[in-house]
Amino acid sequence: MDSDDTKRIYEIAIQEVKSEHEATYPEARAAFLRLLAEQPGVERDWTLRSFFTMPEPDRGTVLIGLTRWSSIEAFNRAAATLQGTEAAQAVFSKVNMRAFVQARPVGDAPLLLEEHLTDPDSVLEVAVRRPKEGVSEEDYDAAYDAFFALVDAQPGLRHRRELRDDAGDRIVLIVWESRAAFTRALGFLQGRREMGDFFSMIDVQAYQAGQLT
Repeated sequence: MDSDDTKRIYEIAIQEVKSEHEATYPEARAAFLRLLAEQPGVERDWTLRSFFTMPEPDRGTVLIGLTRWSSIEAFNRAAATLQGTEAAQAVFSKVNMRAFVQARPVGDAPLLLEEHLTDPDSVLEVAVRRPKEGVSEEDYDAAYDAFFALVDAQPGLRHRRELRDDAGDRIVLIVWESRAAFTRALGFLQGRREMGDFFSMIDVQAYQAGQLT
């Protein structure tokens, strides 16, 4: 690709479809995605249907949308173009937005999600969170390192990457080879002290696990 890896961003939208619009939402979303694909700077787009969240299960349809842009400037130009269109108004009026961020991968290595999210069996976890007020970076980093050392050791893990946005949100994307691998890892991690310690230090805006639609 010709894009500068240091400028790429991921737009992440976690959307709960309003119950009264379940029947009409797919057509509205398809029309919007066709328009989105025409915008300069769009490199790749993914839609996943969530099958898991916590602590309480979802009652309706929750979708995870990710779009990779060549730069934040390209995203901003497209947002200005799309926001007044009938297609955008039609799709966004049918959802409750749980999270909407534009984030850059942490570190120098490029993040090409298509290299990891390779098939319908793959599972993507998305968490949008930030340290609680009063939590020091030192304490956060220690709890983070201890918890994710366990995550990284789980069978079936394909990839994990942190992203950050300008508002201070910290986003993690975790790809598993299958729902079975995700479920096994979750079962192991939920009873561990390291998970409790880390989760006690963060405010979670949104968390979902899903598979490609």
